[in-house]
Amino acid sequence: MAATRRCPECKINSSANRKGKAGRCILCIDARYKQLGWEPHEPYVSSKHARLCVCLECQKSEAVAYEDIRNKGNRYCEWCSCRQAYEDGLKAEPLRWEISREQAAQIVLGTDFLVRGADGEALDAAGVALQMEHVWSLVVVECITCGSTLRWSASMSLSNSKVTSHHRCLYCFSLPLSPWQDDFFEVHGLKRAHEGYARLGERVPAHCVDCGAERRISISDLTAGIAPCLRCAEDTDPDAIHVVYLMFFRELSAYKIGATSTEARNDRIASHAARGGTLLDQHEVPNREAALTVEAHVLGMVRHHPSVCTERDFPQGGYTETWSDDGPKINLAEVIARLTQGEAPGFDRLRKLRTYFSEAPATIEELVEFRLIETIKVDGLEVHHVGLSESEEQVLRKIRSRRTAQGQEDNRSRVEDSWAG
Repeated sequence: MAATRRCPECKINSSANRKGKAGRCILCIDARYKQLGWEPHEPYVSSKHARLCVCLECQKSEAVAYEDIRNKGNRYCEWCSCRQAYEDGLKAEPLRWEISREQAAQIVLGTDFLVRGADGEALDAAGVALQMEHVWSLVVVECITCGSTLRWSASMSLSNSKVTSHHRCLYCFSLPLSPWQDDFFEVHGLKRAHEGYARLGERVPAHCVDCGAERRISISDLTAGIAPCLRCAEDTDPDAIHVVYLMFFRELSAYKIGATSTEARNDRIASHAARGGTLLDQHEVPNREAALTVEAHVLGMVRHHPSVCTERDFPQGGYTETWSDDGPKINLAEVIARLTQGEAPGFDRLRKLRTYFSEAPATIEELVEFRLIETIKVDGLEVHHVGLSESEEQVLRKIRSRRTAQGQEDNRSRVEDSWAG
């Protein structure tokens, strides 16, 4: 297994990240909560899990996820922040901030929010004021345009003069920004299945406009070069030349073996590099079967050294072809040479093609398309070297495929002629 990741702060305990990545340990995470004014009353589960906490300032309880606070510098909870904003505003601009609870309720409602009572009825400012303990109290409001709910306080409106009633609902505010995201996905051959604006790193559902395959992907992923559609990325000619590559992911302490076609649009190497991978080696092999043979052989060599990688670490695909960095070093060139010499599956096709053409040799007319003439100078003289534009296996494969197609066409013509007769 991969080496245990240590907490970067205490440098003693193990990281609380279950994927094996570096990060704070549970003790240091709890210390971070307390540093920001929270006393956790539930055990830590994950960064996305909201833990029940008590604010050390106001003693109010609230569910707080670690991912929401780990990079924040604000010590106060949301309620304390609104109270502090009100107290600071009252000192600086008493005429603007000295308001009654009913006036605060009116500010909360504005022209775009409503507050519902216990029976679902819409409350007026007086009814909302009865729910508020203080003028800075947070109230659960509902956007009258889209129905989204959020918590709002008069302090949030008063502290920012640029916030108008028509810009307080995040969903409605983001709607004008949504079309460019739809266009961005379409440029990459995807149809986004998400209403409204999404954060650049948020993976949203989408489907490929070519093959219909579904996946979740973000704008950040697409910008980084991750393949938009994994199915299309693999849908290549199985008899064409493929590339087998070896990569190292330092953050994951893992190596990866993979295969890709040589077409630029299907190049998976760029996708892995965009996610932190470093290319160590790559070699061409004659076809996809040969590439998969190399993959399987290498994974067999490292089967006793599994990595801790998961699907979440590889949104671009391929986490099952990884192993821990404490495994044996892989010399890709030696592996391919050994498989070639042993005529392993995929590496035995040239011999079979040569056997076929020994009985029916390729003609000059069939070979002329693959002619490659290179001119070099030797002792001041120009020498013309005639060779093949592609590998011998690819040339023989294509000639045989055309013969097969021509034979099928001749048979069809004979059948049609017999019917006509």
